Amino acid sequence: MLVGPAYYDDPQLENVPVIANNISDLAQVLTNEKLGGFNPFHCIAVPSAAGVAQVGDALVRAAEEAEDLLLFYYAGHGLLGPRRRELYLSLAATRHDQLAFTAVPFEAVRDACLQSRATSRVVILDSCYSGRAIGDTLAGDDEVGEAVLGEIEVSGAYTLTSSPANRAALVLPGERHTAFTERLLAMLSAGSPAAGTMISLGDIYRHLHTRLRAEGLPLPQRCGVNNADLLGLVRNVQSGHAPGDAPAAADTAESARAAGTDMIQRLTHAERIANTIGDGLWRTRALARVALAADVCDPERVGRLIDQVEQAASTIVNEDYRWQALSAVATSVAAANPDRAEHLANTITSQYTRWQAIGAVAAAVAAANPDRAEHMANTITNKDYRWQALSAVAAAVAAANPDWAEHMANSITNKDYRRQALSAVAAAVAAANPDRAEHIANSIADKYTSDSALAAVAKAVAAANPDRAEHIANSITNKSLKLNALSAVAKVVAAGDPDRAEHLANEMTRTHNRWSAFLSVDTTRATALSAVASAVAADDPDRAERIARAISDRSTSEGVLAAVAKAVAADDPDRAERIAYVISDRSTSEGVLAAVAKAVAADDPDRAERIAYVISAKSTSEGVLAALASAVAADDPDRAEHLANTMTDKYTQVTVLIAVASAVADGDPEHAASLISQAEQAAGVVKLHARTGALTAVATAAAAFDPDRAERIARAISDKSTSEGVLAAVAKAVAADDPDRAERIANTINDEYSRVRVLASTARAVAVADPDRARRIAHRIPGQAKAKILHSIVLVLAPRQR
Repeated sequence: MLVGPAYYDDPQLENVPVIANNISDLAQVLTNEKLGGFNPFHCIAVPSAAGVAQVGDALVRAAEEAEDLLLFYYAGHGLLGPRRRELYLSLAATRHDQLAFTAVPFEAVRDACLQSRATSRVVILDSCYSGRAIGDTLAGDDEVGEAVLGEIEVSGAYTLTSSPANRAALVLPGERHTAFTERLLAMLSAGSPAAGTMISLGDIYRHLHTRLRAEGLPLPQRCGVNNADLLGLVRNVQSGHAPGDAPAAADTAESARAAGTDMIQRLTHAERIANTIGDGLWRTRALARVALAADVCDPERVGRLIDQVEQAASTIVNEDYRWQALSAVATSVAAANPDRAEHLANTITSQYTRWQAIGAVAAAVAAANPDRAEHMANTITNKDYRWQALSAVAAAVAAANPDWAEHMANSITNKDYRRQALSAVAAAVAAANPDRAEHIANSIADKYTSDSALAAVAKAVAAANPDRAEHIANSITNKSLKLNALSAVAKVVAAGDPDRAEHLANEMTRTHNRWSAFLSVDTTRATALSAVASAVAADDPDRAERIARAISDRSTSEGVLAAVAKAVAADDPDRAERIAYVISDRSTSEGVLAAVAKAVAADDPDRAERIAYVISAKSTSEGVLAALASAVAADDPDRAEHLANTMTDKYTQVTVLIAVASAVADGDPEHAASLISQAEQAAGVVKLHARTGALTAVATAAAAFDPDRAERIARAISDKSTSEGVLAAVAKAVAADDPDRAERIANTINDEYSRVRVLASTARAVAVADPDRARRIAHRIPGQAKAKILHSIVLVLAPRQR
């Protein structure tokens, strides 16, 4: 669920137009099947003008429906209550003097998340004072902060904020998003060489902390428990796998095993099953999924399916659901069938949802039909939504049709949106036609806006034409923007031309500017030098280290040294460890040591273990030992077991014992069984709030090689609710290989929610091989749950293929 008001009624709350880009671009990343892979129906962007009641209703529904992941993202003004200094999230109609009645208290968001049965719950806040969501310890009040942290600390919960409790968030000139989200989206889209096949929440936090610190921006904060840090959010495009290899969502895992099945036949089954769903919303969602899949392999079927989608949507009683369903379908089919998409968008009676849907459809058809896209955007009567749509259309057609894009951008009367549109057009044509790009930027009447566009052009041409980029950057009259542009050019050319990059960084002279509170010249210079050091670290570590040490700000210098050390840890652990010991900040130093130990664990376990025991922070030390045990488990299970048994944190001990058991299960099943017994004992004394998760992990691991034992572990738990939860996990683990056992276990579970989840997993597991059985399993469940299971079966039979 994405919330982000860009405009505010209260004149004391400054409008932040780029927040609209935050919401639309984050939704695009999350639903992009090569990245997030989430179903568009499950990604809810709340209208910018929504009030407290509308946001509350949407969040409560999302919390109730979410099964695997509930993600709440907010961008906007964070405001503090007048008495208790609690955090409020402002909305379009918020009045700063009436927060309790016009803004969303974060406490309400937290409560909704904690009451959700979703396996993982994630809150991301990009706002001033967002650290209050984690606890006032960040502002110095330990007692209050610990209390809030205690309330947040629930199994699977994770909170990531853009700033500490006492700092403001930023919007930097020339950037498309707020500073925090700009860097978040850049990482999610471009991937990370340091992450695995998935980019986890921990990867995101570490990357943002390093980058924001290097740029002198407010540092992000996090609060996560158990293994929430490891939750993968999007695919990592820089991993060794093709973008489609690593499953990002549960609804694609089963379908990957049936690549050879005839897709036409699968779609026939999917359509038939979708039409047995009685609930209009779930039938709409299921039929829309079949239509999307059919567009690739059976286009003749698509028109008929969209007819069925529209008919199903008309039966949805809840108006909000009906509007959201029609909007999602219209956006999805826009490229293939713009007539139907526009028709569907215009049938939405909620004006805000209709405007959003028309804008999304216009952007989707823009590249193929810019005339139509512009016409559609101009039918939006609300000026803010119209400007936003025209800006998106201009950006979409800029590369292929710069004349048209420039015309559309200049038709926008709002200077903020016009600046964004013209900057996007200039950047899109910059590589192929830098003269035109520079001309467009200089044509903008407002000097500050023109300089912002020139900065974007300089960055866009830097890789192909660094001389031109440097010239453009130096033509910028605004000192702050010039510094940012030169820094951006330096970062772009750092890998290919480190001499030029270092020269550019060192050319920055000391002055002051409007961003001096957060982004001084020294800091901007340090940012550029940081980029150079990171770019050359692998090939020229001496130079990287010299650059890092030359940065005057000690904190930034040590942050860059840490990045260099981590970059060379695998190839030159001696250097990395030496650097770690000269860093004065203990947390940073021990973070580097941990990275070194993990990098050498497989090849030099003695060294890794020695480093682990040097680290004073218990959690960090045991984290290194856990990574070491996992690395040596297959070749030296005795050592791995010994390491596990030295750990004081019982949850960590459980996870390591499980890893060792899994590693030896094939060759030594008796030893694996012994390790599972130890893990079960350790799980029994894990802190109460995490015990269910620990026992579930043990039983699930055992299910892979000893399902009888896994079931016994679950049934031996005295607390009935916990027992049934673990049984459900076991049943889901064996559903693909032993659906009979999974279905039998489901029939013994009294809790309806757990039983439904098991049956859903079993139905999905058999859907491709035996769709009739899958349908029969679903139809055994009454009410709304049946509709959800049938929908999940359709997702397996009709995977997204684009």
